[in-house]
Amino acid sequence: MFLKLSSALRRDEGSSLVAILIIMLVLTIGGLTIAGAVINTIGIVQDGKDSASSRAAADAGLAEASVQLQRGDIICTPGDPAPGPVVSATGAATTYSVEVSCSTDPATGRSSLTLVSTGLGDGGSSTVTRAKYGPGLIGALTTMNVGAGGSISLTGGASRTNGNVLVNDGDFSCAGSAAIADTVITRDGSIAVSGGCLVNTHVVASKAVIVDSSATRIGGDVYALGEPPASGPLQSTMQAGTMFTLDTGATIKGNVHVVGNAVLTSGTIEGALTATGKVTVSSGVRVLGGIHAGGVIDGGGAASINPRRSAVTDGAPVPTVPRPWQLDAGAFEWVDVSYTAPGAGQPAAYDTCPAANPVAIIAKLSEFTTPQVVDWRRCGLTGGINFFGAAITLKTDVTIYGVSEFYMNGVTVKSNVAGTPRKFHLINPSASGRPLTPCPAGVQFDLNSLKMSADVSGIAYSPCKMFAGGANWNGMIYGQHIESFDGSTITFRDMTLPNGKQLRQPLGEILEMRDIG
Repeated sequence: MFLKLSSALRRDEGSSLVAILIIMLVLTIGGLTIAGAVINTIGIVQDGKDSASSRAAADAGLAEASVQLQRGDIICTPGDPAPGPVVSATGAATTYSVEVSCSTDPATGRSSLTLVSTGLGDGGSSTVTRAKYGPGLIGALTTMNVGAGGSISLTGGASRTNGNVLVNDGDFSCAGSAAIADTVITRDGSIAVSGGCLVNTHVVASKAVIVDSSATRIGGDVYALGEPPASGPLQSTMQAGTMFTLDTGATIKGNVHVVGNAVLTSGTIEGALTATGKVTVSSGVRVLGGIHAGGVIDGGGAASINPRRSAVTDGAPVPTVPRPWQLDAGAFEWVDVSYTAPGAGQPAAYDTCPAANPVAIIAKLSEFTTPQVVDWRRCGLTGGINFFGAAITLKTDVTIYGVSEFYMNGVTVKSNVAGTPRKFHLINPSASGRPLTPCPAGVQFDLNSLKMSADVSGIAYSPCKMFAGGANWNGMIYGQHIESFDGSTITFRDMTLPNGKQLRQPLGEILEMRDIG
């Protein structure tokens, strides 16, 4: 009996031991699982923290590179070697390196600038972010002031420009089958597009816009941003004037944005019309994207336009009109261009003043063989410097500085080797921080009928008055008061000045931003 009891006890002890071992194994596995989960969680948190720090470093690099570009500490010129990278200071809290590059689209002459920023995290991870910017606001033709109530016009089938037309203060009109391949901007003025004028992208006016004639085409959006009434809610009886008109079968491919009233007599808007005031529509009008008005929508064409929303009659919300960046206060500022002496290794400035008949001096421009600065700032001749329809054949780049009156009527400028690029700059230097108003008597550049060959390009710059009627100019024309532009052809090329500056802020609209690694 004792033997049986002892055997039973041993069997029970064995079973208990097995059970205890199983429980210990389960607890051990559970503990290891929990420990692994904790370790994984700590790793995920650490990885997330490291990733966040590397992204913050990449963003800090983009911000620093942008600041240096805007200050002019970095200059990126298409075709020249790229500037060195922007790197964080030794021992800084964030670590980054930013590569800066820029290029020009040969089809449009428009440049873009790309920043690729690599940021390093605290744990060694990295984030690579790329940001691509369009050029800052600039025009193939830029004028600060066309005078109180003044207007600058581009008319005639031979008139065209493949860059922006930028009028800081004054009105602009385009007619007669003229063509503008980019945007027309009046920062304090109105715009008339009629008579078969073709505007490839946008029309941006701080005041009113008139679009007329069946052959007229606008390929982008239209902004007419006249001010609304000074007080009182927007309603059908608002006193604001008509800020936008569409007539005689003209076509707008984009949207139309109006602060004030709009009158649509004839034509097509392929996008939508948004107006803060009253909209009057005739029966022959098409608005494919519908109308949203702050006032009433009135007229025989209203029923055929869908959707149509009126804050007055339909209870729709009063629409808001976006303000395009081109009209922001800081989007455009006058750029001073001072005299820049010849660089190291270049010949001394040529400063022999021309006589009343400067034929021999003009011939000298065709003899220079290395980049040459011509300094005629002290040559204030009575009656100015007259080039008498001279033919200039450039063997090198030439920059002329002067503060007198230059007559360039009928002048031709070409490269001595067809297809070899040359630069020809004509500069009235400025150091006042603003255009000169009024300008000294007799200080103006007359570029009427000047003709450049396709391989020559340059910047015509003056804080005073310029005339450019009938000119063929490759590059940019930038002045305080451009009196004439009619019949001109301006082929826009985004250029750097001899002093390394550019006639614009370096960064414009952001075209792309994304992580690439």
